[in-house]
Amino acid sequence: ILIDWLVEHWFSEFVTHLDPVGAFFSYSLLAIPASAVLVLATVLVSAAFRWLVLPRMQIGSWTIHGKEYYCKWLGNQIQESSLFALHGLYATVYAPWWYRLLGARIGRGTEISTALGVVPDMLTVGADSFVADGVMLGDERIEGGWMSVRPTTIGDRSFLGNGAYVPDGSRLPNDVLIGVQSKVPDNQRMQPGDTWVGNPPLALPARECFDGIDPALTFKPSALRRLARGGVEGLRIVMPMAIVIAAGYMTVDLVMPLAAAERVIDTALALSFAGFSYGVCSFLFVAAIKWLVMGRYRPHAAPMWTPFVWLSEAVTNLYESIAVPNFVDFLRGTPMLPTCLRLLGCKIGKGIYLDTTDFTEFDCVSIGDYSSLNGWCGPQTHLFEDRIMKIGAVAIGRGVTIGARSTILYNARIGDGATLGPLTLVLKGEDIPAATQWIGSPAVPWAR
Repeated sequence: ILIDWLVEHWFSEFVTHLDPVGAFFSYSLLAIPASAVLVLATVLVSAAFRWLVLPRMQIGSWTIHGKEYYCKWLGNQIQESSLFALHGLYATVYAPWWYRLLGARIGRGTEISTALGVVPDMLTVGADSFVADGVMLGDERIEGGWMSVRPTTIGDRSFLGNGAYVPDGSRLPNDVLIGVQSKVPDNQRMQPGDTWVGNPPLALPARECFDGIDPALTFKPSALRRLARGGVEGLRIVMPMAIVIAAGYMTVDLVMPLAAAERVIDTALALSFAGFSYGVCSFLFVAAIKWLVMGRYRPHAAPMWTPFVWLSEAVTNLYESIAVPNFVDFLRGTPMLPTCLRLLGCKIGKGIYLDTTDFTEFDCVSIGDYSSLNGWCGPQTHLFEDRIMKIGAVAIGRGVTIGARSTILYNARIGDGATLGPLTLVLKGEDIPAATQWIGSPAVPWAR
């Protein structure tokens, strides 16, 4: 509605005389304020529905055939469905406000990405903590036909790695680190400053620390840095949706005359060509942005409150919100996916099987000939411990098989002919010997 109003009152003469390419760029600019309206409306409507169908939850247990369970289920569906429009909102300075609006208590300076299974009323996160992608954070427990809900508390300056599992009722002390794909241990086992990795969780005696970093670049940024990051991430939120809207407008302008003339077959062919072109162009656009903005990724460490990190996260968001759903995801399991990833900078050999699109710092990934990466496994080439973005290389040898949902952290090497079972976690800096088999989180020798 906003775009139509802008065109009708301000830009009708201008847009009418443009060629399709010019019209696309014009609609892209007009779609930026429209995308902002869409995101804001989605936030407000989703929050309103959440409070309407799910009043404040209380500690207790309820049957899965009762009103409380159905209200909780519907609230979850609303929150997860809003991800399409709000994907870019996560892992930004605006994400904590979104969770607070849903009812969670989030401390100042905390960073939150795509946490799953959140029961907002039961969640408390302290100040300066970090919740990475895909963390299962305090989901309700279902057992014997009953749903139980307990409060989940995360202390100050704690870190939850990608894919970590935090059972409801967990109470993490301050300065605790839970590793990638790891389970939070029982409450009585945790002490402030602990590091836990794996499932079952193992306590590590020490972890890598970066000393001498200016706190203004990690935990205490200036107002100017907050404003700059907010501006970059504001564009990151609205730009993907603006591109989708602009492509839709251009497609309608080109195809509607055929539909009006009742040329059904021509309309179907035109829409098919438009969809294919949109997918290809989405990928090429993201590839161009990657090379123009980031160039070639190299092993590197950068504090969170620096432009390098903001821009890198923006490129990753464009890849995940535009290139993957519109094009790259359809190529999983085909010989075309390795070609696309090579264009983004990955070093990939011949005869590769890829059933995953989970790549970020593309240039830091190398995969040898005839290796197989099964569903949604991936080389994780960065971590955000202690508010430092640490980027490193992952080297996968020749003839390697990596099981589904496995994760290889940065600076790790997988030797030729090695096999990783499903749900395996290779810790950073580890060297998996050639022709060996490993499984588990963290990885241990696998005897089959």
